[in-house]
Amino acid sequence: MDFTIFTPAVTQNLREVVYDQIKEAIVNGLIPAGSKLSELELSRQFSVSRTPVREAIRQLAETGLVSLSSRRGAYVILPTAKDAADLYEIRYALEAISVEHLCASQPEDFLRRARVTFEEVSNDWDANRFMELDTEFHADLWRFAGNNYLGFMLGKVGDIIQICRHYAIGSIQKSDSSREHIAIIDAMLSGDAGAARLKLREHIDSTRDGLIKYISAHPEATGPAD
Repeated sequence: MDFTIFTPAVTQNLREVVYDQIKEAIVNGLIPAGSKLSELELSRQFSVSRTPVREAIRQLAETGLVSLSSRRGAYVILPTAKDAADLYEIRYALEAISVEHLCASQPEDFLRRARVTFEEVSNDWDANRFMELDTEFHADLWRFAGNNYLGFMLGKVGDIIQICRHYAIGSIQKSDSSREHIAIIDAMLSGDAGAARLKLREHIDSTRDGLIKYISAHPEATGPAD
């Protein structure tokens, strides 16, 4: 694995610097699922001892981004199919609250701008560009909902969801996903909370199924056997 994406850590709190940079690389797909995290290679890249690297990896394991195996070391992982289903169930429950609030508050400028953007999407779009649009839209749902605790709760699983996006998107037609987003927006614009929840459910299920399809084809991505 090429770790030249990192810059040397020069601040006082080395563990935090190392942790933040590794986490960002994992979440953004620069270190893909299945990759081994070598303490030695990382310590050389960051120009630090192995201690802050070891501490950062342990912290990453606590977040669910990394699996620690007594025999094989640390690996970047995806959730298992069961974990993915559970994760997306939580995501739906939280985002359903957001769309209900937006049906009532009607932030029309935001919704219409988002609709226009999704209408422009085609399957020729770069995957990263589409993923940025998708990420921003779903983040804006809770921002415009006006419930700060939604953001707090979604933040707890946000990094894992962001990792999943990288792999779910490969099994999804961007134009189909865009139509799903537009259906959610139209329901919110009409103030129909029931329809908005239903369309959100269909979209979340489609994304979940795309991720599970990838996981089924790449079992090694869920972590090595101990």
